[in-house]
Amino acid sequence: MKKFACQYALLRFRPFVETGEFANVGIVLMAPEARYFGFRVLKRYGRITQFFHQLDRQVYLEGRQLFKEELDRFAHELRRSALDGRKTRPDIALARNLFAELIRPRETMLQFAEQRVVLADDPKARLAQLFDHYIERNFVTKEYQERLLENNVRKLLFRAHVGMKYQREKIGTDDFTVNFPFVHLVEGKAERVIKPLYLGQNDSTKILTHGGQWVDKIRRLRKRNALPPNVLFPVTAPSVDTKSYSAFQEIRNDLLGIDVQVVGAKDEDKILQFAA
Repeated sequence: MKKFACQYALLRFRPFVETGEFANVGIVLMAPEARYFGFRVLKRYGRITQFFHQLDRQVYLEGRQLFKEELDRFAHELRRSALDGRKTRPDIALARNLFAELIRPRETMLQFAEQRVVLADDPKARLAQLFDHYIERNFVTKEYQERLLENNVRKLLFRAHVGMKYQREKIGTDDFTVNFPFVHLVEGKAERVIKPLYLGQNDSTKILTHGGQWVDKIRRLRKRNALPPNVLFPVTAPSVDTKSYSAFQEIRNDLLGIDVQVVGAKDEDKILQFAA
């Protein structure tokens, strides 16, 4: 079966320019040889407003509707001018130019990521697969959950007027370094470090694996005297009555054993007490 070259780009929602954070909310895909163009945009706004704390849901809903109308107009023009089925051959060069114009970088809340290419014998089915992989599952991974935690901590710090003191920094030595989202530097030296950690999985193995990676990183940095005494991990834990809670306790005890302060991710008072 013939495979078609499909060009696609992820649609990102980035409401706050100052933080640079975004969530994948849609995708566009074009296979000019197959005369196909399609797109999908996330409808459910609850996860968006959860990720971007205090964001008015109308901001996303209105932006989504306007963008969908723009994509509908683009699809009509693309099919009329380049992918018209009444023509013997599609105008592939024109289609690619129009697609490149659609996804070019813009300083707007909804913007496309870089173009990617994938082969598919069924472009429509591949669009659905990519949407499921990059957008639907984007909201259930530990990476997403930790971005959410980081976002909440960042907003908390800025509300308390200490956010400017904390920057994303790499800490370590020539042979071993680790990236941290919140580091307070004094004269170029790390004074305080905050690392939100998601350990709320229902799977004990996932908790031990992910948490264990951070235990190992901290141990190696401590061994090299590369970390300051003041390190805080705001942590999301599983429910006490779940089988995975004992795995969380093991990681928490390991962190406490290497001089890391561990607090609940929602304990704003303790986080601010540490950060101030």
